Amino acid sequence: MVTGEHLVLSDDGVTLEDIERIGRRLGGALRAGDLVLLEGPLGAGKTTLVRAVAEALEVTDPVRSPSFTLANIYAGRMLVHHLDLYRLEHVDEADALALEDYGGETAVTLVEWPEAGLSALGDPTWRVRMDHESPSTRRLEIWAVGEGARVRWEEADADE
Repeated sequence: MVTGEHLVLSDDGVTLEDIERIGRRLGGALRAGDLVLLEGPLGAGKTTLVRAVAEALEVTDPVRSPSFTLANIYAGRMLVHHLDLYRLEHVDEADALALEDYGGETAVTLVEWPEAGLSALGDPTWRVRMDHESPSTRRLEIWAVGEGARVRWEEADADE
């Protein structure tokens, strides 16, 4: 557990439609500079969640998993950086990927399979963990890091 981390959602039996709704809510809570770490096995719904976040941030381009390109950048209400580090074993500050360049104050950064880049990514604002329950349902947990992120999550709920 990260210091100042607040569990804002813990739910079982989450369907694809629920993931989309939750992703739109998360998108409503995000601010430029936020780093979102997405953890979970293949097929758990991480990219589905990113698509819903991007929709909430008014991205109009199709959102695809960057498994082979490692990073996609989308324009919306703010820039959205979508990284997928699945194929990497370890990324450190000396690597040519320059993961730290994908953060910053002008974009939201969502990272699937972040484990390989934890030392280079910086501190997350949000952590999302997804697991399979059945072929059609998932277990989903979201943590907001810091009081400000927790408040934004609650405010996004009021806007639903």
